Amino acid sequence: MSASQPRPSIILCVPGMWSSRTELIEAIARSERGYLYAGQILMHAPTRQAFELEFHAHDPRMADAFRAAGPHWRDTPAMNAIGQHASVVYLIGPGGFRGDAHALMLAAAALLDAGGLGVKVESSGVAHSPDDWRALCTDIHLFSAHRAYVLYITGPQVYSCGMHNLGLRDAIIENAGTAAAVELLRVFTRYLVIESPTLLAGQTFSTENGAPVYRLHDDPGPDHGDNSLYTNPWGSWRLVPISMDRTTRWSGLRTAMRRLVS
Repeated sequence: MSASQPRPSIILCVPGMWSSRTELIEAIARSERGYLYAGQILMHAPTRQAFELEFHAHDPRMADAFRAAGPHWRDTPAMNAIGQHASVVYLIGPGGFRGDAHALMLAAAALLDAGGLGVKVESSGVAHSPDDWRALCTDIHLFSAHRAYVLYITGPQVYSCGMHNLGLRDAIIENAGTAAAVELLRVFTRYLVIESPTLLAGQTFSTENGAPVYRLHDDPGPDHGDNSLYTNPWGSWRLVPISMDRTTRWSGLRTAMRRLVS
C-alpha cells in the first residue's frame, strides 16, 4: 500500500450481555488478555496498541443482521443468543495492513472473553460465532485472517469482499458456475494473502497444470455505494478465462499457484 492511498477502517461489531458501560469496563479488566477500557479507547497494555471502542444499547436489528451475515451458524444456540443481547460494542481500528488486522482480531477475542456473543465484520459483512472467532485467532499464523475477514458474493458475477481489510485487492469473475467460481476466488485470494505476489494486468494463472487459465485485468470492483465500508480502495482483479495454450510457458505466478494447491 503506497503512502498516497487511503487507509480503510476495520469495524468489528460485538454484541454482549453488558447492562452498562461500567459493567463492560469491569469485565474487560477481569479478562486475562491484558486489555483496559477507558474513555472510548480499548488498549492492550503489554503492546500499547489502542483501538476505538463504542458502547451502544440493545439494537433490535442485531439478530437479523447476524443471521444474514452468518448463515453457516444460523440455527445454533450461539446465534440464538445474539437476540438476547443487552448492548453492542463497535471495535474500530486502521486496516490495510495484515498486522493491524491481526491485532483487531485479538482485541475482539478479548471482548468475547469479557462476555461478547459473536463478531460481525462490518467492513465486509461476515459474522462468526465466539468459538469460531477464537479458533481463527489461534490460527493467525496459518493465515486465518483470510477466513475471518473475507467472504464471497454470488450472482451474475462472483466476487470477494473484505480483502481491503488486509491491504489487498479483491477478485471478481463472471459466474459460469457458482461453486467453481467461489472456489477459484477462494484459492486466488488466499494465494494473495499467503504469497503477497507482485501482480500485473495481463498475467495469467491457473490453479494447476491442465486446469482453465485466466488472465488478470484491472477492475474497479463492485459499486457498493457511496461511503460503503465494503468498498476496496485498491479495486479488484478481474479473472477472465482464456483458451488453454499448452505450448505457452507457465509463468512464475502459475507455478506458484500449483505449489499452493498441491
